[in-house]
Amino acid sequence: MKVRIAIAGLAATLFGLGAAAAADLTPAPYVKAPPPPPMYNWTDWYVGLNVGGSWGHQDGSLTGFGTNSLHLDGVIGGGQLGYNWQGAGSPWVFGIEADIQGSDQHNNNGAFAAAASACPIINVAPINCTPASAIGYSDKLDWFGTLRGRVGWATGYEGRWLPYVTGGLAYGQTNVNGGGIIGTPGPAPGVSTAVAFSATTTQVGWTVGAGLEWAFGGEWSAKIEYLYMDLGNGPTIALLPGVNFTTGHMTDNIGRVGINWHF
Repeated sequence: MKVRIAIAGLAATLFGLGAAAAADLTPAPYVKAPPPPPMYNWTDWYVGLNVGGSWGHQDGSLTGFGTNSLHLDGVIGGGQLGYNWQGAGSPWVFGIEADIQGSDQHNNNGAFAAAASACPIINVAPINCTPASAIGYSDKLDWFGTLRGRVGWATGYEGRWLPYVTGGLAYGQTNVNGGGIIGTPGPAPGVSTAVAFSATTTQVGWTVGAGLEWAFGGEWSAKIEYLYMDLGNGPTIALLPGVNFTTGHMTDNIGRVGINWHF
């Protein structure tokens, strides 16, 4: 009797353990994964502000004196207005942007100089000689603007990062002014002529570049951008008969950061 009772108790214990194990093997209920967050769409108008710096180059030539190369640099700041379009389900973003910039880009150290030639005396009568020449000038980019197309690829979390390339029309106002003394050959002591010049010119050219924009919040984005700009040749200024001051290509490198409000 005691043996039957012990066997029954052991069987009940084993049955209980088996049921518990079977319960542990029951599959967990299926839980549907939450849907991915909606992708950001860049289609809209935007307006914004930017600030940065620029460093450029322009040659200046003076007849008979050769060419002087000036490097121009300074702070820039301005605003932009643009529009983006992104097709549904596509990472490609196409846009157009216009901007206008104030510029402190300048160089005040342009110079041409030539020492006086000797004035030999033959039979006490001097022959032609040339007095010293010295010309100083400054070169400045007062403001500039661009009208550019943009092509980007939306990537990253929710497609909120936009690397892009850009290019199009560029225009700007340059200013060159200076003065000094130009010596020309003549009977001793030669001829020294004082000259002064100034020219303000609106030049038109082209620009290309690239940037990266990040959409944050609901209506805001921030960007960093580089542009290379070529405004073409500057003016030629007549100083004396046969003596001209000529400015060459105005080229510029532009680095800037900006913020845009989308509407």
